[in-house]
Amino acid sequence: MKHFLIIGLGNFGMGVARTLYAEGNNITAIDSDKNRIQMIQKSSNQAILGDATDRKILEQLGVSEFDAAVISTGQDQHAAILIALFLKELGCRSVIVKAENADHGRILEAVGTDTVIFPEEEMAKKLAKSLSNPNFIDFIPLGEDYTVAEIAAPTQFYGKSIMDLKLRQKYRVELIAIKDVLTGNFTFVPPPDFIFKDSDVLICIGKFDDLEEIKED
Repeated sequence: MKHFLIIGLGNFGMGVARTLYAEGNNITAIDSDKNRIQMIQKSSNQAILGDATDRKILEQLGVSEFDAAVISTGQDQHAAILIALFLKELGCRSVIVKAENADHGRILEAVGTDTVIFPEEEMAKKLAKSLSNPNFIDFIPLGEDYTVAEIAAPTQFYGKSIMDLKLRQKYRVELIAIKDVLTGNFTFVPPPDFIFKDSDVLICIGKFDDLEEIKED
């Protein structure tokens, strides 16, 4: 079980806290809004009403013991920067901050933030990719042009084996697993003689342009 500190309980912070708690993690949540603290009490191990820009509150929590801290202070960019700085100074292992814009992100990186995220920008990219590539059910960019993608098996794959299609040689992608959407079953590292059917979804890793070739072939 991991221990996470969630600072700021807007829609993003609340969603992260609830999801992590549902997955069996230990959650400590902080917000200065009493109503939000009441809302998170059933989805956290400890809910603290307070201002996380007060360094003393963070010191009392022993932030160095948490696996990671997630900061989501909404439009209050100054608060996010100050909290991130305090957490790094106090030895927090991993500080993750939701940034409001590129300038905010650069300042957060300058104070030592481990991970800066732009949720709205990432969601916009995912929506655009899904609209322009309907065979892509979902994808996760990994950096350096590499992506993990879920791709509905194209019609031309039906009745053919992995060996027949020569996925690695022809498309330059690695097939991690295959999911049958009818049964929900996964076949991890499928064998060369696996035969594709119309209910299969390919989970692949590769460059986005190479993954696109699968649906366009």
